[in-house]
Amino acid sequence: MNEDEIARGVARGLQEHERRRAEGNARSLLAGVALLGLGMIFFIWLVTYA
Repeated sequence: MNEDEIARGVARGLQEHERRRAEGNARSLLAGVALLGLGMIFFIWLVTYA
């Protein structure tokens, strides 16, 4: 293995890591938005019927 191959491998690994981190962040954001939506629906229900 020469330096170019090692550098490409490191760059590829960093790119894969960043992609996985971004997917995790997107999932967390989606879960947060879903919970916020459920909370709002519950609050509307509570104010309307309770």
